[in-house]
Amino acid sequence: MVKVQTIAQGNKAFANERNAGLVFVFAGATSGIGSSTLERLASMVESATFHIIGRSASRFVAQHTRLSSLNPNLAIHFFEGDPSLLSDIDAFSQRIITASQKVDYLFLSPGLLPMAGPRYTKENLELCFALSYYSRLRLTSNLLPRLLASPHPRVLSVLNGGKEKKLIEDDLGLVTHWTPAAVIAQTTTLNTLAFEHLASQNKKLTFLHAFPGLVRTGIFSNLLAPQGAEVWVRVKLALLRALFRVLAWALGVEPEVAGERHAYVLTSPTYGPGSWLVNEVGDVMAPSGVVVKYKESGWPERAWGFTLGVFDAVLKRNPVM
Repeated sequence: MVKVQTIAQGNKAFANERNAGLVFVFAGATSGIGSSTLERLASMVESATFHIIGRSASRFVAQHTRLSSLNPNLAIHFFEGDPSLLSDIDAFSQRIITASQKVDYLFLSPGLLPMAGPRYTKENLELCFALSYYSRLRLTSNLLPRLLASPHPRVLSVLNGGKEKKLIEDDLGLVTHWTPAAVIAQTTTLNTLAFEHLASQNKKLTFLHAFPGLVRTGIFSNLLAPQGAEVWVRVKLALLRALFRVLAWALGVEPEVAGERHAYVLTSPTYGPGSWLVNEVGDVMAPSGVVVKYKESGWPERAWGFTLGVFDAVLKRNPVM
């Protein structure tokens, strides 16, 4: 366990370096863990450029004001777009590529809990799958050249690192096997395998797949039944919402604590180049037997090939890079 004092000292040491000119990119940072991490990082740099994607520019105004009050030397560029859409991720990527010659830190945490049944984006990707996996890896892939232009580039995906399970190998996109448990397991394992592949191809980069643990955010309030759901489904989800709220209150941490931790994970020299699994207290987790087996049988490359195939099928054109 990385002690709270160690995390606080690490973040203070980073701040004392008076880093200037750093470029951060954030997806999933307009609420919850991401928002708290964003605000903590704002206070840890002398000056920096923040590129942020979110669904509503008007709702971002209050957060922009808070960030500016924490650090008036920030250049904050907000892109209004839907993080679940690969086309919006591409447009966001192009904006960054045009504006910045490098990207030092990429923070990824968009997502929501899966409900009783799948929901689809206008690009015909299942919404939870798109947020937890496809959009994160599309943004990472698009920004690789800018990340490689940084002296010490780092990518942090806050999801479920260390909780990998066996893939449904004959249906990687869960076209016919979608369940709430399956989408959580599938996106978790694919995130880890994709990071393993990208780390093997980009030796300079640090890829971090972190599990945040229970955090007292509003994510459980989104656990709602789809329109037209049967009564038993609505009752079940209402009970689950209540249970998760009790567990988060009893065992969880405040978003500010999670923000402190993830600011540390993103910036700490503890984690060098390569692919890392990090638990809710900042410890590096050894890959599970499932991950080891997949690595030995070439699955990181196969998972990445599947991912590129989805990108091509959805966008029908070459990547932006």
